Amino acid sequence: MKKVIVTGAAGFIGFAIARKLSAEPGTQLIVVDNYVRGENDAEYQALCALPNVTAFNIDLTDAAALAVLPDDCHTIYHMAALNGTQNFYERPYDVLRCSTLPTFHLLDRYGPTGKLKRFVYAGSSESYAGTVQKFNWPVPTAEDVPLCITDPTNPRWSYGASKLHGEILVINACRQFSVDYTVVRYHNAYGPRMGDNHVIPDFLSRMKQGVYALYGHEDTRSFIYVDDAVRATVMLAQNGKAANETVNVGSERELKIADVGRTILDIAGIDAEIELNASPRSRHDQAANLDGFQRRMVVHRRPRRDDPLLPGTSLGARARATRQRALNTTSAGLPCATECAGML
Repeated sequence: MKKVIVTGAAGFIGFAIARKLSAEPGTQLIVVDNYVRGENDAEYQALCALPNVTAFNIDLTDAAALAVLPDDCHTIYHMAALNGTQNFYERPYDVLRCSTLPTFHLLDRYGPTGKLKRFVYAGSSESYAGTVQKFNWPVPTAEDVPLCITDPTNPRWSYGASKLHGEILVINACRQFSVDYTVVRYHNAYGPRMGDNHVIPDFLSRMKQGVYALYGHEDTRSFIYVDDAVRATVMLAQNGKAANETVNVGSERELKIADVGRTILDIAGIDAEIELNASPRSRHDQAANLDGFQRRMVVHRRPRRDDPLLPGTSLGARARATRQRALNTTSAGLPCATECAGML
């Protein structure tokens, strides 16, 4: 059987990738997480209980901890990182440490073995956000856009810089070890397990309290449902044409945050006015304004009829399709904040 490692498997995109791969015949899946951001919940435990899945609770920032992992690994999906805007500002060193050391250690462990065939790295659109913001780079933005850090004193760059660093590290390590790689730059994936400190779950959390306030209502972003992002990722990992390539994965539909909020209220059946507020600003925010550039989908596939990426298809179509599966409700019929990500 082909051994495949997924890091960050109890988290958001990592869990969705692991769940998809666990259903592939001939795959022996190794899932890794230390539950700093991921959830060791019933859903994850059910995944780990599958006969072709082996779970490890280890800290990938500790190189010695990787010794328990199997030697003969075919593919690595490296999704583990410390994300969340609040963490960027309050724990920037931890963000850098947890988003860089595991990449070094995985490449040190598996690069020289001669058995690793593909290293898939979870990049981010934030790697090139500074170029778009500082130099008015055209949007949509191609993968060969120059990458830059506009202000190294801004803690907001702890994550973007770590992802930029990760791209350089993966490309050069894989070149030295003769291992194929694919860098996947995600653009605002949403869905179940995405956690808090993001615009959609934060709005839903306030909704639960009867507060319909949005921040950054004039900002624009594209969103891609997590299952679509996962299908694209696995397709890239298994396609020889995507070897040694960097690929942007996102949607071509750019939405105002205010419109996203109205869609959520419509799905919840709530007739209320939204309190519209500007984006929270700090002394660093001008350098960290990452809005308005994320809207490119470069993985071409046959779209489903209800696909929210189709022109003219409402984002709410996907939200309604997932609501019953992913949401709990309170006695007032509002979505629980802990499960809010599945709503939109």
